[in-house]
Amino acid sequence: MALTIQSLQSLQLLQVHWALAVLLLAVAIDLILGEPPAKFHPVVVMGKMIATLRKRASPSRICGIGIAFLVISSAVIAGHLLIEAARIVPIFGLILGLFVSAYLLKSTIAIRCLLETSAQIGRMIEEDPDGAKTMLPALVSRDPGHLSKSQASSAVIESLSENYVDTVVSPLFYYLIFAPLGLGVEAALAYKAINTLDSMLGYKTEELKDLGWASANLDDLANWIPARLSLPIMAISMPRRAGKILKTALKDRANPPSPNSGWPMAAAAGALGVRLEKPGVYIVGDGKDPIPSDISSALKFVRTAIALSLIVTGALLVLLMA
Repeated sequence: MALTIQSLQSLQLLQVHWALAVLLLAVAIDLILGEPPAKFHPVVVMGKMIATLRKRASPSRICGIGIAFLVISSAVIAGHLLIEAARIVPIFGLILGLFVSAYLLKSTIAIRCLLETSAQIGRMIEEDPDGAKTMLPALVSRDPGHLSKSQASSAVIESLSENYVDTVVSPLFYYLIFAPLGLGVEAALAYKAINTLDSMLGYKTEELKDLGWASANLDDLANWIPARLSLPIMAISMPRRAGKILKTALKDRANPPSPNSGWPMAAAAGALGVRLEKPGVYIVGDGKDPIPSDISSALKFVRTAIALSLIVTGALLVLLMA
C-alpha cells in the first residue's frame, strides 16, 4: 500500500512538472520565436480546412454545425495523435513529446504577435496615419478608411484588450481545466478551432448568418467564463485604478453587441481613463478621447495582465494537480 501511494504521488508530481514545462516552453517559444511559418502553423491549417468546407457547404445551420464539428474534432484528434506519436519515439520520446505539446499549445496563444502588432500600428497612427489604416485590418474588422487618429487609437486599444482574452486568457483557461486529465493541449486546440471558426464564419451577412450561426454561438459560449475572469486580473494589474476598472466594466460591459468583448474593453477604458468607441455601434468608458500615446499605456497594462495570467495559471496548475 505504501508503495502504491508513493507511486501515485510520483505520478502526480510528474504530471505537474509536465504541465508546467509544456506551458513555460510554449510561452518561451512564443516570446522568442513568435509565429511559426504559415505552412507549419496549426491555426493556418484550421483556416484552410474551414475555407475548403465553406466552399462546399450550403448556407444552412446544419452545414454550419457539421463544419464546426469536423474542424474542432479534427484539431483535437490531430493534436492528440501528434503528441502520442512523438512520445513513443525511441530514446527521445519524452523530450520530443514535450516540444510537440509546447508547440501546439503555443499555436493557441499569440502574446508576442498581439503586442508587437498593436505597438507597430500605434506608432504608425502618429507617424504615418495612412500606413496605419492599411495595417488596422490585421487587428480590427471595421473599415479604417475614415477613422480619425482618436478613432484609430480606440480601435487598437479595443482590439488589444479583447484579444487579450481570445489569445491568452481563454486558451490558458482550457489548458488549465483539462491538464489534470492529460488533455490540456487538446482542450486549448479545441478552443482555438472554435475561435478560428468564428473569425471566418461568425458574421451576420446574408451568406454567413446561418452557416456561421454555430461557430458564433460556440465562440460566445467558449469565451463566456474567460471574459469575466479577465476583469479581476485586469483590476489587479493596475491597483491604483482598480476601482475605476471595476466600475467601468460593470457599467459598460453590455454596450458592445458581443456578450463577452465588453468586459475587457470596458476594463481597459477604466484603466486608461479613456472613451472607446466603434462609431455607430457602441461606446465604453466616460473619459477623454484616446490619442496614440494611450496605446503605449494600454500595452503596458495588457503586458502586466498577461504576466499575471501566466503566474496564476502556473500556480493553479500546481494546486489542481497536487
